[in-house]
Amino acid sequence: MSKTTLTLFWGLWLLNVLAALYGWREFLQGVFGQYAAPTTRYILLWSALMSIMLIVLAGSIYLKNHDRATAAISLVSGPLVVALPYLFWLAVVVLAGKNARWN
Repeated sequence: MSKTTLTLFWGLWLLNVLAALYGWREFLQGVFGQYAAPTTRYILLWSALMSIMLIVLAGSIYLKNHDRATAAISLVSGPLVVALPYLFWLAVVVLAGKNARWN
């Protein structure tokens, strides 16, 4: 595995870890927060999402360690491609400023 490929993999993997930590924070806030009213469906949904993120993170490390760099990078890129529209929306909100009119 070349140094560029390894750097790309760890960068993408770190972004996935940050997304998983944000999801974990949202889950805990939804269960134990000030206005929390968790239902079984809510907990099962978040448990499934966190399990998927764990499988992606662990699977990409497994593939990287078994010399499948392309598969590892493509696996770790999946959640980031799904999150791309949200990231673009956040960029628009941040760049528009606090006085932007959304209507």
